[in-house]
Amino acid sequence: MVSMKLAKILKIALNMVKANRLRSWLTIIGIIIGIASVVAIVTTGEYFQEQVTETLEELGGDTITIVASTPFKISSEEAVGYEEDTVETSDGSSGTTAEGGEETETENSGPMIYEPVEEAELTRIDVFVLQRIPDIEYVNINVEDGAELKLGSETTYVRVKGVDPGVWPEITNKNVGEGRMLEPGDRAVVVISNELAKNTFEREIRLNQMILLNGRSYRVIGILENGGGLLGGMGALFGSSIYMPYQEVYSLPYSDEDMPERERDVYDSIEIKLYSGADYDSALEEIERKLRLSRMVTEDTQDFYVSSSKEAIESTQKLINGLTSFLAFIAGISLLVGSTGIANTMFTSVLEKTKEIGIMKAIGAKNSDIMLIFLCNAAMISLVGGIIGILLGTAAVQLVLLLISVKMNVPFEFALSLKGTVVATLVSIIVGLIAGLVPAKNAAELKPVDALRYE
Repeated sequence: MVSMKLAKILKIALNMVKANRLRSWLTIIGIIIGIASVVAIVTTGEYFQEQVTETLEELGGDTITIVASTPFKISSEEAVGYEEDTVETSDGSSGTTAEGGEETETENSGPMIYEPVEEAELTRIDVFVLQRIPDIEYVNINVEDGAELKLGSETTYVRVKGVDPGVWPEITNKNVGEGRMLEPGDRAVVVISNELAKNTFEREIRLNQMILLNGRSYRVIGILENGGGLLGGMGALFGSSIYMPYQEVYSLPYSDEDMPERERDVYDSIEIKLYSGADYDSALEEIERKLRLSRMVTEDTQDFYVSSSKEAIESTQKLINGLTSFLAFIAGISLLVGSTGIANTMFTSVLEKTKEIGIMKAIGAKNSDIMLIFLCNAAMISLVGGIIGILLGTAAVQLVLLLISVKMNVPFEFALSLKGTVVATLVSIIVGLIAGLVPAKNAAELKPVDALRYE
């Protein structure tokens, strides 16, 4: 009996929608625009968050990077001038005589001057200290430099990174597409990025081919995979193009003969990877504490900097989430406009159906039945608008991503936000119910006699 009653209520609500198709569709369009905007923005935000995170992980992943950071010491000068001499004035105060003999007075303490101390370096001692920290699984050495790459008659400038061949394959998020990774004992060999191999020269650089770096020959033993996703090529753009054992970088010839030789056992950076179960924050504190002790510096005079890719990834995700939420809120304003359209439609329907409401109540319909009819009417309008809006919003995102993938020459990836879809569906129904609540309540509270007399 209850199911028949509910079925009848739904049928009456559907007939009300069909009876005023133009007005219903105009109302539905308002919901479509709002839902489509929200879905498109949320889906796009989640997609780009995923792509940016993937790119950052390719550049650093869950590694911790340590670089030397030369501190500055503060000193106070008694006088500042060009070829000035300090003299004693008649009243005992201190003054200065410039080159032309003119005397000028100065303050007791001059301006603050920042003087760099001895240039900070990362050395083998730092590596030994880090290797003794229990939470650290791998310690990789990075020695970076630029070089002129020559292939046949073509030349280009590339970024070369020297790494520990026994550690780098374990710590990097890059995967080899052809050939193999670096191994201990390798000499005069390199692993190159996919972008360098495929797109830099007129002809591709192939496996086992010889290339010239600053005039010295190196054999290509591996070609990395291209980064996946829309921003896959960005890793090669901002990262290094060529990887070799770090000892090889020290002996890499300079294109400029006047430049001094590199100092061995001095590193540009040190990469660290923790054990999977290690406490991240406490490990960072331990790394800084042990390095300060070893390098005999304090927190104020610290001559190294510890950076975490994890923090960069989390900060980027928060930024994109905040931007997406803000834009979704702006787009959600159109839902508010759509809800007023539903409310207006429902109020009009109540006026048009006043006599029918009186008849239904006269033959035994309850207030709850009348309210359900109008609430179902509002829910149907908003649900139809929500479904169409979700489809249109998703289609719009795919079209934009398709155009971007064609422009950037990367594979197209379908993007769909399940969270955005579910939220949009629920919001569309809730908006319809809220917008139809007051008109439905007014209809349910009509007295049968007054409703039958309404003209």
